[in-house]
Amino acid sequence: MVKYLYGFKLYILNSFNYRFNAVIQTLFHNVRLIVMIFFWVLIYGGDMQRELSGFTLTGIITYIVFMDVFGSVIYGLRSSGFVFSDMIKSGTLGPALLKPQSLNMHVYFRNLADGITSTLPQVILVICIIPFLSGFFVWDVNMMNLVFIILFLAIGTVSTHLLCSALGYTAFWFEEANAVMWSFMVLFNILTGFFLPLDFFPAGIVGVLEMLPFASWGYIQTKLYIGLYSVEKILLLFAIQVVWVFALLLFNKIIWGKGIKKYSAVGG
Repeated sequence: MVKYLYGFKLYILNSFNYRFNAVIQTLFHNVRLIVMIFFWVLIYGGDMQRELSGFTLTGIITYIVFMDVFGSVIYGLRSSGFVFSDMIKSGTLGPALLKPQSLNMHVYFRNLADGITSTLPQVILVICIIPFLSGFFVWDVNMMNLVFIILFLAIGTVSTHLLCSALGYTAFWFEEANAVMWSFMVLFNILTGFFLPLDFFPAGIVGVLEMLPFASWGYIQTKLYIGLYSVEKILLLFAIQVVWVFALLLFNKIIWGKGIKKYSAVGG
């Protein structure tokens, strides 16, 4: 584990070597964020008392901002599938497997570092604009919710890596595995509540979507911050997400095992 953490540290330090790219990416990213905020202000008509699907204008703005922050940490893990797909297609998978390390762990920590470093500029920007938007944010997060936010973030990074890696393994069978993954990414953005809070879906569907692993990719953490979950609901969702991690780990191993046999057969 020490070598993976050391690699994680090196990847974070390496990310800061490209400061200009980080600045440009942050500017373009936050322009989109500001446009989304104005879009919802128009929908609510600027009415602070109006409530839609359980969200006031204050709640929806808080949701947009923090969903963006939490989702960005996890978003970096989505590239795990593309990493494996490129390695399979380029033939670099074989040499990588000969190294004295777990390839899965290596890719996980590398992409986790990318996710965290890409989030830091956004966090700094949010801190800078908070004094000007303090009346539009929810501020009642408590210590228990904060602990669970961190736990759900950890779970979200793992489940994202496992599921996206499994999609990347389809390169063992398909020439255009990247097209398959991009198609799923669009679906994931909807199921995670990135474009629209899941609460705006019909009530029966929301209950199902909250039980899926995608809910831990930013949605649950954001609702925890806003304080929209009871203790009982938090514990239930946490147990379900832990079960999903083990299920995805098993699924990942099965797909990898079948794929690597085919890869060995072709290469041998």
